[in-house]
Amino acid sequence: MKFLITDELITDALRYMRVPSSVHDEELIRTVTHAFERLETFVQPRYVWGRFPIIRLDGGIELAGAYIYSEDIERLTSRSSECILLAATLGLEVDRQITISQQKNMLDGLALDACASVRIDAFIDQFVKSEIYPELHEGEFMTSRFSPGYGDLGMNVIEDIITILNATKRIGLSVTRSLMMTPVKSVTAVAGLAYKSRVNCHE
Repeated sequence: MKFLITDELITDALRYMRVPSSVHDEELIRTVTHAFERLETFVQPRYVWGRFPIIRLDGGIELAGAYIYSEDIERLTSRSSECILLAATLGLEVDRQITISQQKNMLDGLALDACASVRIDAFIDQFVKSEIYPELHEGEFMTSRFSPGYGDLGMNVIEDIITILNATKRIGLSVTRSLMMTPVKSVTAVAGLAYKSRVNCHE
């Protein structure tokens, strides 16, 4: 499926580049558009996901043998008995091309890096809608995604998610001792699963 470069995605990339929304520079927009187009020539998006029961603990939850202590995740899954774990990556070539671009032209490298960050989020949105949503039960919905490193969800949870999903073998995703993902343009996340009737009865 051809990736559509929209004005919204270009705006998001400019935001990653810390360009003020009030700035409208045609040359900069062309640079970002070209970066998106170039990205599509070597991007290799891959993903893996699964649904798992949640076991409530004092101050945390247990997922497939991993213990997660996070008030944010507790709130996110407060009405859930199961959750989704997912991992996605754009591939190692993206990291290599960003490094090459930064060495040749800092602006081009910055644009490519920003576009890759936007691209991985757009890719996840796409496969969630096409692959996960159809697998949900009637009346069931998926909460927003929450990634390690945000709020009080520790970066160490990245390793747990990769292990549970066997993401190293399945999509080539790994984590370094300093808890950096390889490839860099990758995402891991947790999302709760709940039923609309359960939500409505609490409203």
